[in-house]
Amino acid sequence: MFVLIPVLAGLWVLQSIGTYFQMSHYRKVLSEITANGTEGYVGVGNAKGRLGKGVILILVSGPDGKVVRSLRMRGMTVFARFEEAPELVGLRTEHLAQIDLDEPYDASTMLAARRAVEQIDRIRESSRETDEPSGAEGGKRKEVSKSSRKRSRRVRSTVGTR
Repeated sequence: MFVLIPVLAGLWVLQSIGTYFQMSHYRKVLSEITANGTEGYVGVGNAKGRLGKGVILILVSGPDGKVVRSLRMRGMTVFARFEEAPELVGLRTEHLAQIDLDEPYDASTMLAARRAVEQIDRIRESSRETDEPSGAEGGKRKEVSKSSRKRSRRVRSTVGTR
């Protein structure tokens, strides 16, 4: 008993350290994507497997709704890292939003893709409301506030994010 408690405590500390580094990696990848300066939208979706691997998927979609970049983190441990998911690049977000779609990846990845697309759709809708021209401004596009840009993860080369 006196050996088991310190061993479990040590494993818990190691897991906490691993989680910290995994979250740092997640934040770094997301920061690189939003600082890239391309115009479009970023959505993040996740799905947990019952006994299998969980998935986190980052989709970057252009203004036309086509996926321009896709990154997938899949695994059961804190050692999982993002890898490119090239089969999703070039697909339209409307296609990925289909409920019965289960290709080109496994069901967990495609569920995460649907959730990322839902987030992109919400961001697109909120940015339309922000960008609508109003009376005295004529046809000029309103700039999105810094806090709004950070919250929505919309990527715009004209405004710049960060």
